[in-house]
Formats: sequence, structure tokens, C-alpha cells
Amino acid sequence: MWIWLGGIGLFAALLIAAVLISNVHVHFTFRKHKSDDYARINVRLLYGIVRINYEIPSIVFRNMKEGFLVKTEQHVNYTHGGAEGHERINKRKVQKWAKEVKIMMRATDALKIWMQQTLSRVHMTQLSWSTRIGIGDAAYTAILTGWVWSIKSIIIGFLSYQIRFKRTPMLEVIPVWEDEMEFQTELDCRMKIRITAVMLAGLRLMTRVLEVEGGWRVWLRVLREQRRKHKQKLKGQNG
Repeated sequence: MWIWLGGIGLFAALLIAAVLISNVHVHFTFRKHKSDDYARINVRLLYGIVRINYEIPSIVFRNMKEGFLVKTEQHVNYTHGGAEGHERINKRKVQKWAKEVKIMMRATDALKIWMQQTLSRVHMTQLSWSTRIGIGDAAYTAILTGWVWSIKSIIIGFLSYQIRFKRTPMLEVIPVWEDEMEFQTELDCRMKIRITAVMLAGLRLMTRVLEVEGGWRVWLRVLREQRRKHKQKLKGQNG
């Protein structure tokens, strides 16, 4: 009997160790060609046993007031009948998100430092970003190409101080010398983080929230409000 109990205990310990040393893999893809847009986030954890696929097959710009209409599809382990929906993103909603972030920052001790510590545990295993651009005039296309190179270099330089790059990013800007306007970009990046790092980040966040008087109440109120809005949106879409 003790042998069986010891074997079960050893198996449980090995299973827990295997989970703790495993990685969460995130694969993000974004493509844009004229009015066609597509984005996808694929999350893989527990050695691929759990897979979450979040797709944005359509991003439509209405006008300055209505903003963007984003269609979404979500699947877990690629099961059929995943959740579908749409989200309207405009100036008012972005301002509301920014306000909620400020509220949570005030309710958390050194949230920026926590974010930097968490991002430092992220490993970028692959990043490629290709862009084709042209505006119908050779001189202005050359100038715009230089600007795009500068913007990409600034973004990658900023990221290099936040996360760890396993490989050198592959950047490409191709000028199009045709008379018609052309804009096409494709971004593909893969990153990973250990589950232990995610768990420690969660514990640190809880500690920082509890260090602020009434901080946990603020977070709970914001999360409840987000959950209520999500339920209303699902009810409206299903109805």
C-alpha cells in the first residue's frame, strides 16, 4: 500500500513540476492590404493541451464618430461553435478605457514597475514585420519609406528594453514605384513565458493591490462592471 501511495505521490509531484516548467506560447498575426484587415492571437499552454484561438477577421472604419467596427471569433481547443461577436471602438470608448486604467493604477502600488517586471520575463522567439508602401510619386514614396523605417526602429528599440529577444527581428520596408497608392503590411510574432512567471506575476499584483487601502474594492468594482457589460453585449447579440 505504501508503495502505491509513494508512486502516486511521485507521479503527482512530477506532474506539478512539469506544469510549472512549461511555457505559455503566444502567436500574434496581423495583416492589412488596402481595406482588408485580419488579426489572430493563438495561445497555447500545458504543452499544447489547451489552445485558445482569437480571430479578428474584419476591421471596418465607419466614420470619425462611430470609429471602428471589429468582428471577433473565439475558439478553445479549436472546438466547433466558438463564440462570435462584434465590438465598436471609438474615441469615447478609448477614453473610457484610459480612465479605467488610471483608476486601477491609483488602486495599485507601483503598477508600472509590476508591468516592467512581468514583461522582462517574456521571451520574443520570433518577430517579422514586412511593409509595402507607395503613394504614386517616387520622391514622396522614398521619404515615406524612410519614415516607416524610423517608426519601426523606434518601436523595436522600445520593445528591446521591455522584453527579451531570442532572435534578431526581421524588418522589411519595400517601396512601390507604381502610379497607384499601395499599402500592405504583415506582422508575425511569437513569444513565450513560463507558467511560474505568470503565477508569480499574479501573486505580486495581488500584493500590490492589497497594499493600497481599498485597492481590492476598486479592482472588484471595475471587473464587475466589465463583466456586466460583457453579458449585456452577449445578450444583445444573441437576441
